[in-house]
Amino acid sequence: MQRSLVFASSQRLATLAIAAILAATVGGGVSSVFAAETGAAQAQPESERVLSGDEIQQRVWGHRVHGAMANGQSYDETYATDGKIQGDGYTGQARIVDDRMCFDYGSDSVECYGVRAAGDDRIEWLQQGEIAGEGVIEAPAQ
Repeated sequence: MQRSLVFASSQRLATLAIAAILAATVGGGVSSVFAAETGAAQAQPESERVLSGDEIQQRVWGHRVHGAMANGQSYDETYATDGKIQGDGYTGQARIVDDRMCFDYGSDSVECYGVRAAGDDRIEWLQQGEIAGEGVIEAPAQ
């Protein structure tokens, strides 16, 4: 009985070794094979993670952002370093609350969004974990 267990373990190790070599050759890398085999979670790429409040301020405030929301409404706004919002014919105020960027345009409702990095100059606006919009970050026009 013990001999068959040793054989099964050796066979499994050989299978893992072959899978690791194949994965490394194809380009997936050995670490991804072992992570998949052991159930280890892989970290999200830096450019695809939800930002903290401080990171939102650093990345968005002091910049112009243009894009569209999921409902099709496009926007083009400049966010000053103090949170003032300047759009085409309107203004508002932004603030950070619980790692979300909240927008107050003077109406009764304030909308808050999480922000996910989607590349070096792109962001996604999130509500309840779903993408509610997207934007491209640029330096503000002088």
